[in-house]
Amino acid sequence: MERFRDVLAGLRGQIPESLLAGPGWEHLLDRVGDLPAAAASSLCGFEFRLDEPAPAADFSGPASRGRLARHYIARGDAAATPSTEAWLAGRLRDPSATGHWLESVLLAYDIIGTTPERPAPPVVYLGMRFSPRRRWGVAAAPAEIAAAVAQASARDDAEPERRALTRALRCLPPDAKLAWVGATPGRAPRSVRLLAADIAPREIGPLLERLEWPGSIATVLRLLSDMSDLCGRFLLLFDVTEHGALPRIGLEMHVVRDVANFRALFAAWLLSSKQDWQPVIERLADWRLCLPAKAEGLLDWPRLRTVFSADGALQLYMGINHVKLTVEADEVRAKAYGGLRLLPLGQFTKQAFFGE
Repeated sequence: MERFRDVLAGLRGQIPESLLAGPGWEHLLDRVGDLPAAAASSLCGFEFRLDEPAPAADFSGPASRGRLARHYIARGDAAATPSTEAWLAGRLRDPSATGHWLESVLLAYDIIGTTPERPAPPVVYLGMRFSPRRRWGVAAAPAEIAAAVAQASARDDAEPERRALTRALRCLPPDAKLAWVGATPGRAPRSVRLLAADIAPREIGPLLERLEWPGSIATVLRLLSDMSDLCGRFLLLFDVTEHGALPRIGLEMHVVRDVANFRALFAAWLLSSKQDWQPVIERLADWRLCLPAKAEGLLDWPRLRTVFSADGALQLYMGINHVKLTVEADEVRAKAYGGLRLLPLGQFTKQAFFGE
């Protein structure tokens, strides 16, 4: 198997058709099918909109080492500068300039609502290298992070990003941790995306007031309260300009509770099961935030299977990482994020038990 589309074709029977099928399946292959097959072994994520009947998904995956990195470097070398592709190629070729604060890069492709003829550039998530002795856990100044965000957005001037990031960080509670910072190339208005962890529910209202978020804080607080018995951890996702937060925010809800730190939440799909997620999905369905067919598909998503190909025995692991409740004004919508990883059987066992 050379390309990611070959991997997905071999796994077609493992993916619930209520979640991904038909035009949605073809559109996903058009957008990311030409990635190397290694995308499946690096971990890939599928984002499902739970209130929309069409079986379709957005897609995300890390820009990691090996064949996948070489793919992005080759694309970047052929791209014009400044561009997201050129910035990513430079970072993958030589990460030393940002290595003290930038741990990883995740690309999130918007597929739903776009066309193959005019694909949207991916959101570029910059994973922060955790520094426990620094405020917000980040070993970099806002200007340094903002410069990378601007470059990843194909912009030369980083001053609007610096002002936006500085504003956001001043609003965060002292104990909050900055997990990811996102560049959103091609989107207006010019903004920076933040994913923050370790925020207590009681701090959410004052934080949104400081950010001058133009939405219903009461709706957000009600959601957190109503989900607290099922989801013990959450992360806050928001976009901020130098003038304040944009109208849409997200609450990434996790069922895992007893984890050492927020970083473990990004591997929560390995730590949770169908039984953990069933009451969450049923509640979203009761609230009419999740269609019955999507609920059925989500409950069929988690699996651990041995599959066989021309390359030998492979271990397939699929799980749910989190659900995201988005709030804009007083409207609430729900999404779910499913992870998929395919590794040679021996390599999967080694990683699962020894973390290698």
